[in-house]
Amino acid sequence: KMSAAFGRLPTVVRWLVGSAILAATILAGRPAEAQLKTFGVQAGAPVPYIAFIPLYIGQQTGFFKEEGIDVDIRYSSGAPQATQVTAAGQADVAVITIEPAINGYEKGLHGKIIFRTNNHLIYYIAVPTDSPIKTVEDLKGKKIGVASFGSSAVPVVRSILRYAGIEPQPDTIVPVGVMSQAMAAVQSDNVQALGLYDGMYYGLERAGYGFRYFYHPTLAQFGNGGVFASETIVKTKAPELCGFGRAFAKSVVFLLTNPQAATRMWWKVSPAARRGANDEEALKTGLPEVLDIAKTYDIGFPPEAKYGTIDHQAFKSYMELLKQEGVIGAVPPVDEVVTDSFIDCINKFDSGQVRKVAAAWKE
Repeated sequence: KMSAAFGRLPTVVRWLVGSAILAATILAGRPAEAQLKTFGVQAGAPVPYIAFIPLYIGQQTGFFKEEGIDVDIRYSSGAPQATQVTAAGQADVAVITIEPAINGYEKGLHGKIIFRTNNHLIYYIAVPTDSPIKTVEDLKGKKIGVASFGSSAVPVVRSILRYAGIEPQPDTIVPVGVMSQAMAAVQSDNVQALGLYDGMYYGLERAGYGFRYFYHPTLAQFGNGGVFASETIVKTKAPELCGFGRAFAKSVVFLLTNPQAATRMWWKVSPAARRGANDEEALKTGLPEVLDIAKTYDIGFPPEAKYGTIDHQAFKSYMELLKQEGVIGAVPPVDEVVTDSFIDCINKFDSGQVRKVAAAWKE
């Protein structure tokens, strides 16, 4: 009867009704925005920062939404606060350097690093290229400037010196701040070297300063950037953690394939980072900064490698370094701080296809 009644309706009415039904059918087959699960990401910095560029790429390309999650990026005073907030259940993951997850373990802050994000230990020593200091051994009796006494660079600097047979003295490490403050301390000879982190050195190099670097002799290739989740989230949100990690990995592939597009995505998050009278001039200024970050994120992708894999032995050695330098009282079992349970699912994507998407990306 309803079919017969529909047939007696005027043609235009039948067309409108049919179109409405078709549209409803199409929409019903699509994942609506409301069906996306909000996924809180606590970033270990107080403001948008270029080191978080995979997060911004994942948002703007739709990689996160393809995994059914709507990433909400929140900012912190630093990695320690981001880790604490996440461990307390106020965020799903934290994008951090791993030290707070290690340091907090014996204080009851329990969670896991679920995948690695970078390819080297970001803390190392630098001297100006015209410095008479040519080797680590030449640092004996010299002062080394760090951002602050609370910096995670401090134990690494001390360990580098110890490997060279230099026993750090109470006045060996001096807090000097960062960027222009740090360079002023070097130029005034208040310190003869710096113990900062890679991003700071990249910025100083772009400002025109040149350095000679001294890396940790056994842990230089240990990536100490990672993603942290509380034990509760690890147990209850496995699909979301897999999806987040997979989208993050895709975003890094995109970054390495099309850094120009990635730079423009960064500008959308931080308009002040776009410096130049036109696009060509802005890219000439901004692209090197993105390329510096990109090379640290290149840790291998499927099918050739498993993205995010953590070297357990190197992780243990790094914790032993922190114990030796008095940062922690005891070295916890690696499995108490790290989990490999998400690595396989994170790597279930076609990196070649992502490269094609990145290469063809249009604004």
